[in-house]
Amino acid sequence: MSKFFKLLKFVIKTRVSNTMLAILLIVILYSIFTGLEIMKSGIKIETKIPEYYAVAYATFFMVFSSFSGGLAVLKSDRDYLFMLPIKKSQLIISLFIAQIVILGTAIIAFVGFYLPFLELNVWDIIISFVLFILFITSLSTYVGDLQTTRRAIIAVLLALWGISPYFGFKFSPTGIFFGYPLYGILVLFPATIISMIFTVRKLASVSLEYQRSLSREGNAEFKDLLRFSKYSGIKALYYLNIMYITISGRSGGMGYGIKYFSNRIKLRTLLVYLSVLSAVYYIAVWKIFLPYAQTASIIITIFSISFFYSFTQSSISNERPWLSFTSVDPGEYLSHLSLSKTIATFIITLPLIIANALLYFVGGKAALSQVPTLAIAFPSILIISFYIVSRFNIIPQIKEEGVMPGQMRGRQMFFAIPIYVVIIVSLISSFNIVWGSIISMILFIIAIACFLNKKIWREAAFSLVENGYT
Repeated sequence: MSKFFKLLKFVIKTRVSNTMLAILLIVILYSIFTGLEIMKSGIKIETKIPEYYAVAYATFFMVFSSFSGGLAVLKSDRDYLFMLPIKKSQLIISLFIAQIVILGTAIIAFVGFYLPFLELNVWDIIISFVLFILFITSLSTYVGDLQTTRRAIIAVLLALWGISPYFGFKFSPTGIFFGYPLYGILVLFPATIISMIFTVRKLASVSLEYQRSLSREGNAEFKDLLRFSKYSGIKALYYLNIMYITISGRSGGMGYGIKYFSNRIKLRTLLVYLSVLSAVYYIAVWKIFLPYAQTASIIITIFSISFFYSFTQSSISNERPWLSFTSVDPGEYLSHLSLSKTIATFIITLPLIIANALLYFVGGKAALSQVPTLAIAFPSILIISFYIVSRFNIIPQIKEEGVMPGQMRGRQMFFAIPIYVVIIVSLISSFNIVWGSIISMILFIIAIACFLNKKIWREAAFSLVENGYT
């Protein structure tokens, strides 16, 4: 048993650095002690805003975990851990438990921030979180080997189920965060048992054979060829990043069933899909939730910028400096790369911006407050954060298909800070659109100054190379 715990400790340490673990534990301790103080003082929270945000973040974890899916396998696992004389059953169990611990810690750290304001008793919190963490981990592990389309469908269904408490539906896994702890537990208990049974059965048949061909582990092949006969240099960079949206990431993860996917979507195609979704949002708020236009617009804004931000900023991990930095000045390349991706992101957020603006004319005046956030603050923060991500090497480079690049480090927490900046601007704008617009313009000025300073971008490019980008 002692050997197993040593193995488990080793697996966890390869996935989370001590600094990152300390940060997460600090947030958890804050939640616990703040919650206890609020309960002792008898303070009553009148607003439901913390509940809305807790449901939103819990739903985000459900959607993100189910779409990425799989049992995470690092390069160090394949190069070292899988070569050790360890029983397969012990190895699989340690990987799965480590995933529960790490994902659970992250959920408690981010969602637990709102716990002190939800007025839940201690047992409701403990039971709900244990079930919620086991449900998400087991479900995401089980669906990891499914096709991307099926995982996308599951993610959409989970998203609808997750936000259903907003509409008065109590039987949801996120009901525990919206004043329905009993209903949430009644749903989570059977759902968790079922998902755990299926996942354990699937893990029992996982193969961890190192000798499997690497060519079968991943696939980053593009189906369509791009032609750049009319463009060269920086123009080609803008053509690629504005006309096509590249969505990439890791999927799968059961043994060696991992796949690294990288797919291009034409911007106009994605724009059509997002226009339809924005139209649905507009009609739903106009016809059903007009009195809650402010809350609806804030929640949709947060969801949108979180997903768009992740896709835009994580693209730096796919860069190959040996090719790009030898073709164009490194500083010029990085600055224009950030601007081109910002322009593309702004274009795909236009339907949501227009929907919020149109709600103003049908009685949802509060929705207009999110326009400065989406149109000015968000694009500005993309440029600023792209520099920060590059300069401080927050996201490791994807060097080999089929495996995760490395452990979670403390500096990666800075990846989430820009999102919180935009959220703060969104909240300020919802209460006072003038102040929201002023702050957005300040961010815009900072972004322009950052973009025009090629020296800092050149330093960022050299930093990427010094920190292992090849």
